[in-house]
Amino acid sequence: MKKVLVVSEFIDPDQNSTGYFWYKIIQKLAQSDGVEQLSVIAPYSGDREEIQKKFCSNIGFLLFLHASYDKNNLFKRLLGQLQQTFGFFKILLKNLAKDKVVVSGTNPLFLLVLLAFLRVFIPFKWYLLVHDVFPENLVPAGILKKNSVLFKIMNFIFNRIYSRADHLIVIGRDMKNLMRQKTGSDNITVIPNWVDFTEIEVREKQQSSIISSLGWNENIVFQFFGNMGRVQGISNLLGAINLINNPSAKFLFIGGGNDAQLVKEFAEEENNKNKVAYIGELAAQQRSLGLSSCDIAIVTLAEGMLGLGVPSKAYFTMAADRPILAIMEEDAEVANMVKEHNIGWICEPNDPVRLASLIDEICKTKLNKVSNSPRQILQDHYHQDKLLQSFADIVES
Repeated sequence: MKKVLVVSEFIDPDQNSTGYFWYKIIQKLAQSDGVEQLSVIAPYSGDREEIQKKFCSNIGFLLFLHASYDKNNLFKRLLGQLQQTFGFFKILLKNLAKDKVVVSGTNPLFLLVLLAFLRVFIPFKWYLLVHDVFPENLVPAGILKKNSVLFKIMNFIFNRIYSRADHLIVIGRDMKNLMRQKTGSDNITVIPNWVDFTEIEVREKQQSSIISSLGWNENIVFQFFGNMGRVQGISNLLGAINLINNPSAKFLFIGGGNDAQLVKEFAEEENNKNKVAYIGELAAQQRSLGLSSCDIAIVTLAEGMLGLGVPSKAYFTMAADRPILAIMEEDAEVANMVKEHNIGWICEPNDPVRLASLIDEICKTKLNKVSNSPRQILQDHYHQDKLLQSFADIVES
């Protein structure tokens, strides 16, 4: 029987995909026979009691006020994450002990540093869920250059930080290969992302009020849903849209992030007004509406992101039973999933000419090459219950 501390920046399932995954993990651990005591350390915003009501009653909450900051401003983001990490530090200092098991993620960045530092003095068990790989993910984001002195220093430090964890849980096979190179450890388990498919309603595109308002019922609609960040390769996608010849292709963007303004301005250009639409972010309660407002979902990563991230939007898309156009390196986790189960198409990143040609071909063949139901593949191979049990087994072992 173990005393477990879950340490996470996000725990609210309505906040973002990270909050959704951690909510599911916390609920599973709370129901596990091998967990004697479960406490959650996290920042909160809004109504603290309302957040706690979403969880099992046997969970202890050690919450502190969320530091608000502009995530799209690098300097403000760093300061905000430092402030957030100090909040974690104050609570961890009072609650860490050698008989505790810590389960944490990779955000905020400085939390990793803090836990590795504390482990020098307090020999607690540490299970680390890796969603982000530092500092490698800062290279495709355009923040660091791989041959710079700063990158080499950070890489040396973070390789040792990741090595301090007793067990690494990664979300893709490509990520496992990279983490093995960074740490030299074999204590690495792949547990892909998951979605409770019962929470996503399957709807026909023609039922979508968004599609009806755009007048795109008879068109082939490609959709980008989610964070438009520095590593999503948005510029490559926009460049390809300018080269597409098939008039039936339409493009819907839903979400926010660093490149959202770029997408908004692109959609407002005179040549794109009848071809591209940007509608901003949707509330979590409208997720099924958004996911169903297309024929094909676009899941994209910038060049150089192999092993560094697995877009969770791919699994939500599968729950909505939509095929995937994966724009990423061929050995990336989502690209492998698309190939193995024949649920879409793959295009290498940073090649707008090739991408435009593929989209024209998809429109011409009218989706005939997709033979399997993405939702059925999700149920058969990425079932939430099975993957959450795998996570609990690692913590309990």
